[in-house]
Amino acid sequence: MNKSVMIDFYFDFISPYSYLAATRLEDFSRQHGVIFEWLPINLPKLIGWSGNTPPAKIRNKALYSIRDLKRWAKHLDVPFIMIRPGSFDSRPAMRMALALQGEQRARFSMAVFNSIWSGAINPKQDGWLEQVIALHELPSTWLSGQEDRLNVLTRQALNAGAFGAPTFFLHRKQGRAEMFFGVDHMDFLARACEAL
Repeated sequence: MNKSVMIDFYFDFISPYSYLAATRLEDFSRQHGVIFEWLPINLPKLIGWSGNTPPAKIRNKALYSIRDLKRWAKHLDVPFIMIRPGSFDSRPAMRMALALQGEQRARFSMAVFNSIWSGAINPKQDGWLEQVIALHELPSTWLSGQEDRLNVLTRQALNAGAFGAPTFFLHRKQGRAEMFFGVDHMDFLARACEAL
């Protein structure tokens, strides 16, 4: 398979499931010969606009999600510490991600995901983004300001059919892109890639 197959990866740093999915992208890309486009979105807005309900608002779902996230982290063999939903603002980091392109965006985004969901950096503290930059020895110029396009990409995701994160859209040469939601559907995404 050639590397011309594109998959949109819509994510928000506040989403632990987006973190878990992100940890799989490098290997997935290599195994299936695809390119992921990392697309930051405002997850709370997407949930609201789509009429979805956050897991934290449903007690049984919230309790299940905590167990499920720990189970997934163990399965993927990645560090994981639970952060209370809504306890930090991911938008500054999302805007920084939007200021970057391609591999730089992916590298920065992975550094943010790894830093906060491993517990290495507390995103509820002031200056946490600067700490991410320093910890991963990223260029300090990546902290420069840029236009906020989060709402545009969030609306784009909604119009494509998304209602949460992570959401993937597999682009085929013909026809509509196929949507896959959640880290638990990446195996179906893999099968779809192999069938191309």
